[in-house]
Amino acid sequence: MSVLRKNEQYEGVVESYTKEGMGVVKVNDKPVFIADVLKDEEIRFKVLQVKSRFAFGKALKINKASVNRQVPPCQYYFQCGGCQIQVMNALEQAKFKKEVVEQNINGLAGLNLEIKDTVTGSGNYYRNKSQIPVQKVDGKLVMGFYKPRSHDIVDINHCYIQKDIHNDIMNFVKEKLIEEDVSIYDEVKHEGLLRHLVIRSNHDDSEIQVVFITNGKRNEFLSIIKALREEFQAIKSIVQNINDEKTNVIFGKRSIVLLGKEYITDTLLGREFKIRDRSFYQVNHEQTEKLYQIGLDLADLNGDETIIDTYSGIGTIGLAASDRVKKIIGIEVVDSAVEDAKENARLNGIDNADYYLGKAEEVMPKLVKSGVSADLVFVDPPRKGCHQTFLDSLLEVEPKKIVYISCNPSTLQRDMKYLIDHGYKAKSVVPVDLFPQTKHVEAVTVLERK
Repeated sequence: MSVLRKNEQYEGVVESYTKEGMGVVKVNDKPVFIADVLKDEEIRFKVLQVKSRFAFGKALKINKASVNRQVPPCQYYFQCGGCQIQVMNALEQAKFKKEVVEQNINGLAGLNLEIKDTVTGSGNYYRNKSQIPVQKVDGKLVMGFYKPRSHDIVDINHCYIQKDIHNDIMNFVKEKLIEEDVSIYDEVKHEGLLRHLVIRSNHDDSEIQVVFITNGKRNEFLSIIKALREEFQAIKSIVQNINDEKTNVIFGKRSIVLLGKEYITDTLLGREFKIRDRSFYQVNHEQTEKLYQIGLDLADLNGDETIIDTYSGIGTIGLAASDRVKKIIGIEVVDSAVEDAKENARLNGIDNADYYLGKAEEVMPKLVKSGVSADLVFVDPPRKGCHQTFLDSLLEVEPKKIVYISCNPSTLQRDMKYLIDHGYKAKSVVPVDLFPQTKHVEAVTVLERK
C-alpha cells in the first residue's frame, strides 16, 4: 500500500463534502480535502499537506465534471474569502447543505431523524448588511473583503451577494474618500481614522443606513455625508461608530448620529422593526421569513400558550408569534437589544410581550419559581450553541415543545442529543439556506417532551 506523499499527484473520485464545502477524495482510505470540486467528479490533484489522519490537496484537472458544476458568477471568487461554493450550482448547493446537516444530526449524533430538503431562495444580491474593511496599501485606498485566512483586502467594485445598492454606495464612498483624502486606519500601527464602512438596508431598499466605523471620534465625513444624501435619497440614517480599541471586533460601544435617525425600519412577517447600527438582524430577508415561518408552523400554536423566547435579540420571532399566543417572554443578555425589543413591541401595538435582561439560564429558573409555566421555548443561539447550564435550566422549565433555530449544525446536533437523552423527542430537521454561495446553513427543528 503506497504512502500519501506531499507534492505527489493522484487521481480519484470525490466521495462527499466537508462542512467547509471541500470535496473528499480517499487515497488508501485516507481522506484528502480539496476545494472547488463537486461530489462524484473524477479529478487529478496534488497533495499540498499531509497530516496524521487526513491531507489537503489542490485540484489540477477535472477529468469528468459534475453536471452541477458552474463557472463562479463572481470575478473575485478565487481571491475573496467571502464565498466558498460558487462552483456549485443552486441544486448542488442545496444538496451539499442537506448533507452537512445529515452528517451532523445522523452521523455525529446518531439521531436517525428525517432531514428535509434544503429550503432555498434567491442566490444573489441578498445581503442586507455589508461590513466593508478599508485599508491603504502602498498609498492606494482599497475596499472590499478579506482574502481567506488573512487580513489582506481584495479590492472589489462589485459583490455578487450583497445588495446592488450596497455596491453603488460602496463605490461612491470610495471615490469620495479618495477625493477628500480621508485618514484610513492602519491596524498594525493602530493609527488613522476610518476602519470599516457598514451599509444596511431594509427589504425593499426604501431605507438605508450608512455607518462609518472610526478609530476615534474625529469626523472627516461632512462633505461625503452631503454628497451621499444628494445621490441616494433612500439613505435615512448616517452614523459614526467609534472603535478605538486594538481589536478585530468591528463595532465599538459608542455611536453618534451624523444625519437623520439612529435606525432604519424593516417589515418582517407583518411586523415592523427598528434596526440600529449594532442591532442583530438576519442578513437575508426572504429566507429569514421562510425560516421563522417554518419555526412558527412547527410550534403549532393554538393561542393559549405562554412562550419564552431565549436569545430574543430585538424581538423578531417572538413578536411575529405574538398574535398566536397568550404571552411572550423574551430573554436577552444585551441590554440595548432588550430596549429595542420593548420599543419594537410598542411600535407594533403588542401588549402581551415582556422582555428581561440577563442570561436565559439564570432568568428562566427565576421565572419558574415565580409561577411562570412555559408551554414552548424558542431557542436561537449564536454559532457556539447552548451552554450546558442553559440546557439544564431549559429542562427545569419543562416546556412541552422547544423550537430550536440553529446557525451551526455541529452545535445543533450536540444540543439536540443532550435534550433527547433527557426526555425529548424529534422527528425531523429542516435545513434553510440563508447564505447562498457560502458554506453556512441554518436549520430548524421542534423537540417535544415525551
